[in-house]
Amino acid sequence: MRANRYLPPRNSLLWLIAGLSLSMLPIARELPLWLTAIWLFVVLWRIQIFRGNWQLPSKLNKTVLVLVCVAGLFQSFGSMLGLEPMASLLCCALLLKLLEMQSRRDALLIVFLSYFVIALQFLFSQFLEALLIGVVCLWIVTTALLVLNQPEGHHYPSRSLKLSGRMLLHSLPLMALLFLIMPRIGSLWSMPTPRHSGVTGVSDSMSPGDFSNLSRSGGVAFRVSFSGVTPKQQELYWRGLVFSDFDGRRWQPSSAQKKSASWLLWGNHKKPTSKTKLQSSSESDSVDTFKSAKDLLARPVDYTIIFEPTQQLWLYSLMLASDFSTSSDVDIVRADASLLLADEPIRSRFEYSVSSHLQYQIGINLSREEREHNLQLPISYNPESSRIAKQWRATASDDHAYIKRVLDLYHAEFEYTLEPPVLGQHTVDEFLWQTKQGFCEHFASSFVVMMRAAGIPARVVAGYQGGEYNKLENYYVVHQYDAHAWTEVWLQDQGWVRFDPTAAVSPERIRQSLGDLSANFVESWFSLGRYRQFSLINDLRMQWDALNYRWHKSVMGFDGEAQSDLLADWLNGVTPLKMVLVVLGSGGTILTLMTLHLWWRGRPSPVSETIKAYMKLERILKRKGFIRAIGESPSDFAGRVSVKVPAIEVTLLRLTLLFEQAQYESEDFNQKDFTQQLVILKRLLGQASVSA
Repeated sequence: MRANRYLPPRNSLLWLIAGLSLSMLPIARELPLWLTAIWLFVVLWRIQIFRGNWQLPSKLNKTVLVLVCVAGLFQSFGSMLGLEPMASLLCCALLLKLLEMQSRRDALLIVFLSYFVIALQFLFSQFLEALLIGVVCLWIVTTALLVLNQPEGHHYPSRSLKLSGRMLLHSLPLMALLFLIMPRIGSLWSMPTPRHSGVTGVSDSMSPGDFSNLSRSGGVAFRVSFSGVTPKQQELYWRGLVFSDFDGRRWQPSSAQKKSASWLLWGNHKKPTSKTKLQSSSESDSVDTFKSAKDLLARPVDYTIIFEPTQQLWLYSLMLASDFSTSSDVDIVRADASLLLADEPIRSRFEYSVSSHLQYQIGINLSREEREHNLQLPISYNPESSRIAKQWRATASDDHAYIKRVLDLYHAEFEYTLEPPVLGQHTVDEFLWQTKQGFCEHFASSFVVMMRAAGIPARVVAGYQGGEYNKLENYYVVHQYDAHAWTEVWLQDQGWVRFDPTAAVSPERIRQSLGDLSANFVESWFSLGRYRQFSLINDLRMQWDALNYRWHKSVMGFDGEAQSDLLADWLNGVTPLKMVLVVLGSGGTILTLMTLHLWWRGRPSPVSETIKAYMKLERILKRKGFIRAIGESPSDFAGRVSVKVPAIEVTLLRLTLLFEQAQYESEDFNQKDFTQQLVILKRLLGQASVSA
């Protein structure tokens, strides 16, 4: 016969399911869809078991479920290597344990596994939102643990919830102390990073429609804080990729850039990259990359970028980045075309600092191979544009005059729109001479084709333009809808010069963020940015973003160097003895305060003078062997004692009457009379004998 099954009380089971579900919810988007279906199925089965409608799963049922989960994991991920398959495996184990729960030990194991899942979410996200969600999950799971350990706890769910909340609040000071003083020694093991998360941001190629689709995303690309002078909005060109190869429709990086990226991915990021030539406007000879940039050029612009995860290698900076650094384990290297690349895909928030020169000259001496590469055009594509470009260049006095004529064409006849018409095979011809409506990638692509067809080297640059200023913390927020494409044209004695044909068509796009121009179009209905025209909502939006910014700077950015500086300031130098004293003193103070708080909350309620007087009467009678029973009223107690000691009946009844009048009839307590009667009672008890 089967042993007695463990059936947790209803509220205990509900807390358990709520804690398990909430702990899995933050990582639900990292889990395969079929696992969500199993999640719902297991919860339904468990509830039906509690109601007595279904039985516990048999060995065959459990075997089938295990095989389904294993097969699903390999189908979804291919292998168990990686953070996502490991997280999914843990969630499968948690759900199956809930389904087969037959003892209190199983219930406690589910709680402890839920704690692991709560911690797991921080490997996927370290945003402020993740912290708030994690605290709520921790609160609910702790409540489930309390209810399981309280015999009657299921009768008082709100009391258990309050108690677990107080426990978490009590732990906060100790957590803050450990955060400040625990050494940042790095990981003791290698943790796989997320590899199946969605790629976001600007992609490594560009074709008509790519940027207009990206412009409909209101997500944050990165945040920038400047040290000192802040450039103007129209100077904020965040350069990330350079496209030199064109197949008639799609632009891609050159083979040299692809080789740089491939070397990084294979771990050979120390391989030397090509040197870019840098020179100032006052020098005639080229110098090696950035070695003496601060001596040659004007004072650089210094800034720090907090970069959101993209699962990509390329980083963004203003032109021209002469110096860069990061305190992270991820290294930054310089690639061809003066680009910055990380040595591994950015899978979590990443902070780096850059110095850029906004006045620069690069590529003065363009090699023959580079020139030919930046003049190539696919054969049999866009013949009309090539013909007109050659004709216009032949009639222009120089390259500058030709460029001006092309920009004047954009300014006079073209329209900037987020919903451009679909283009066919000859994308540039159809755009320039038929539709004349486009987004930034249409203007950049057609402009470069017009330059190359006229014999002028040119290339497309992709990145972001502008940003939204947050005055609360003095930084810029660059959103995904700020994605932008512009061009660089090589001119004799000037090198690579930036030209933005979008500015000729829609100059307000360069002077303002796209979100300010058309928030209703680029933001979703559920985004606060869509309602930025309302000052109250916009203030709330900016305050929340400022909180996220402070969270990263103050908490996520609190690395070993920041910790050392803080402790050195506090302690006037760090020594082992000082650290021991800080730990013992601070920890002892926190624990003492917690103990005092718990004692203060648990102390007995103040006793009134009336109760104190009656307690004195009870002590006198107790010495004679008379103890008031639980639930026995003072009158009944007095009557019972009077039967045993008739001599004290009048005095005892008088004392009881004084007490009841003051306690239950709100009359003033006659302390003097009560004391006198007690004296009489003591004397009578000493004289009387207690009857059997």
